[in-house]
Amino acid sequence: MKPITLTVTAALGLITVAVPVQAAEFRWNVEYTGFFAEGASIFGNFVADEADAVDGIVSDDEFESWIWNWSGNTEIPAFSISSADGSIDSAFGASFYVDGTPNVPGSGLDEGVYTSDSGTKIIDLSALLVEDLDAGINFPFGTGAIAQGNASVASAVNVSDPEIVPEPATMVGLVAVLAGMGMSAAQRQKRSV
Repeated sequence: MKPITLTVTAALGLITVAVPVQAAEFRWNVEYTGFFAEGASIFGNFVADEADAVDGIVSDDEFESWIWNWSGNTEIPAFSISSADGSIDSAFGASFYVDGTPNVPGSGLDEGVYTSDSGTKIIDLSALLVEDLDAGINFPFGTGAIAQGNASVASAVNVSDPEIVPEPATMVGLVAVLAGMGMSAAQRQKRSV
């Protein structure tokens, strides 16, 4: 009975892995470095369908998901906001070159403004502005804290090459194949003892 189970598990796993995927999803990692005091940076990623990257640009309406992290400095502690926690991108439509063209703040592409689900944490990628309205520090516009980046200093917006995001079905297939191989090895070891 066990050899049949192993064979069926392995076959199902291989079929799942071998089924052609209709559209692959990719992740691009992004980092804004050199703009902020104390070496602070904004870094994160977005995921999009490969078909949406064919024109060399991925826009916010093509994002499947995104996350932005503020590394933190003495002005504002570190925090993260993402589409998974209900945060939104608003105000301007964010876009990124994904074909090797340099991404430059204020160029009209990466001008997204991202706001936490509570509305108290804001990352503006065009103005190079990070705000935390919960920080309790006064600045001219009210209570909170602000970190302003300087676009004129030597700095960069680095967008990585795309990394494929495994499909859930593919992962299940791989797990099934590995489990089948593990069970088979365990049986062989048991028989040899």
